[in-house]
Amino acid sequence: MIKIYGKENCTQCGELKSKLNNSGIKFEYIEDIKELRIIASREKIMSAPIVEYNGKFFTMDSFLEEVK
Repeated sequence: MIKIYGKENCTQCGELKSKLNNSGIKFEYIEDIKELRIIASREKIMSAPIVEYNGKFFTMDSFLEEVK
């Protein structure tokens, strides 16, 4: 399952959710700023959303490239 870690009022988070919904791709959206910060720090990703896919973490752009 794809997990998206996002934050409140995040334009890119909304954009990614819309793209996945429009493509019929199932995902879990997690809006937890503490969890987002922990993952961001550990994975050295400093922008939301962070996508967890196949055990790896991606920025929105790198995830969209991965699933092309």
